[in-house]
Amino acid sequence: MNTPRAFAVAAAAGVVLVGSASGRVATTGAEAHATAAGFFRSINERRYDRTCALLSASYYRRHRIDPARCALGLRIGFMWSDEIRFRVTGVRINGARAVVEALVDGVPGRLVLVSEHGRFKVSSVLGS
Repeated sequence: MNTPRAFAVAAAAGVVLVGSASGRVATTGAEAHATAAGFFRSINERRYDRTCALLSASYYRRHRIDPARCALGLRIGFMWSDEIRFRVTGVRINGARAVVEALVDGVPGRLVLVSEHGRFKVSSVLGS
């Protein structure tokens, strides 16, 4: 194989790899965005079983929450709450972790998501 052709093949392979990596990040970013939106939407729809399913094992451990009682706690906690107005403003991916920036009722905050069994779950909810 002549050298210029070898460089062209290597360059083309590099473009394909970079393109597929950036495509993977975009897909992962879309998944993180959808998880965050689904989290807030499930609270607004009062589908607390769905909200609890979006919480990571580390969230349950850190906050000493019994998963079997999660939905009941949310039902009580959000009993008289108004609908949450939210808007995802950014997503950063770092390996199997994502940080989703959002405005929630006008207040900036972050959801930290971790990958569990191939899906994003909420690990931390951080408000300003």
